[in-house]
This record gives sequence, structure tokens and C-alpha cells, in this order.
Amino acid sequence: MNRILTTLFVAFLVLSGCAVQSNLDEGPDDVLYFEPIAIGQSGSIRDTLEVVVSDEGALSEALAKVNPLGELPSIDFNQSMVGIIAIPTNSGGFVVEVQSVEQRGEEIQVHYLLSVPGADCITVQALSLPFQIISMRKAQGEFRFIREERRYSCGL
Repeated sequence: MNRILTTLFVAFLVLSGCAVQSNLDEGPDDVLYFEPIAIGQSGSIRDTLEVVVSDEGALSEALAKVNPLGELPSIDFNQSMVGIIAIPTNSGGFVVEVQSVEQRGEEIQVHYLLSVPGADCITVQALSLPFQIISMRKAQGEFRFIREERRYSCGL
């Protein structure tokens, strides 16, 4: 009986050593610090805006397209950049929220969530432009915006 168990144990070790290595995503090279600095629901554009600006002139040009609630804090463009994400919608109740900013090789990924009101929600029936503006640590790379949409329920 011991001989059978020993043989099975050795066979198990040999077979497990031959297991296929899976290529799991090892995660980002770096997670960049970011801070939300403004939100809003209106603006003058009808197309999606996903942009990162690194100077005052470009920021002024981008801010002309959205109407932030309140003033933005001063930005030190020597150390920071500003990201703006705005999504035109046909009704109210939508929310844009940046989840993470990650460096992956030469690419910087801005992951954000678009919360979509469920059928049980009562919303304003007018064109809307939900947006979020963030300040983030300055970094070099090509920016890619990755949107996740999630429907929420109002419980009505």
C-alpha cells in the first residue's frame, strides 16, 4: 500500500512539474497618482472628449468645451498634467469617474467608469455632458482611455 501511495505521489510531482505556465497579466509597470479636481454635466461639445493636456494654453482651450462646477485649483505643469473626459448623453443621470491611471510600457492607460442610469431611474430628459477633470503626475507615453459602463438601479 505504501509503495502504491509513493508511486502516485511521485507521478503527481512529475506531472505537476510539466504544467503549462499561464501568461497572466502581471499588472501595470506603475500606478500614477491622480486627483479629481472638477466635475460637471454641461458643455458645448457633442462628441466624446478624452484628452490629456500639459500646458496652460491647452487647458484653457479644453475648458472652453466644458462647464466645470467652480474654479479649478492652480496646476503646476512642471510636475502635473490634466485629464478631461466628457461623454455626451441624451439624458441626465450619467456619471464619469476615473478609476485608475496606469503606466504599461510606453502606454499610459486611463481607466474610467461611465455610470448609466437604469430603467427604474427618473432622469432629466435633456442633452447632458457628464465629465470629470483630473490632475495627474506628469509622465511620458501614449495615452489610451479605457471605458467601462455600468448600469445602476435607483430602486424605484
